[in-house]
Amino acid sequence: MPEKSSVRKFFKKNPAARVIVLILILFVATYGSVEVLKIVLNTESPLMVVSSGSMIPTLNVGDIILVRGVDPSTITVGTIIIFHSPYDYQMPIVHRVMSISNDAGTVYFQTKGDNNPGPDGWNVPAQNLMGIYVAKLPYVGLISLELRGPLGATLIILLVALIIAIEYSESKHESKGKKS
Repeated sequence: MPEKSSVRKFFKKNPAARVIVLILILFVATYGSVEVLKIVLNTESPLMVVSSGSMIPTLNVGDIILVRGVDPSTITVGTIIIFHSPYDYQMPIVHRVMSISNDAGTVYFQTKGDNNPGPDGWNVPAQNLMGIYVAKLPYVGLISLELRGPLGATLIILLVALIIAIEYSESKHESKGKKS
């Protein structure tokens, strides 16, 4: 195993290595914590950003919600559920359960957004259930919603370029200091 001082020297001499390690640490911290939440909360999507106003005033656009997976048979009328849209499986929807029915052994939920005038035009089969609403962080997700568009891609590119420029500048400054 290399000595700590040789590892430090390596990173002082290699700004690109520092940038790569920093990016890896951020990636592992972000995605690792989400993976732990998936296991603890028993759902593939433990954190979601509310992207529509259908649940105002309970949930607002930009709220980050915590989702917990549950057995569909434990859901009662009034529970806020998160489910795959019956028309677009990739699109999650957050609505309140208005009624529950059973057809040939399959449980269905009739849902409605708190801010919508009437119930949804579909019944949600239990297999579309992603989980139930547990808690929220108000408006924190607005940043995430903005970062999904061109502004976000530009900002991420600029931040990576800034990190590289700072590291490059520091390494040049250190190498000039050693020459004198």
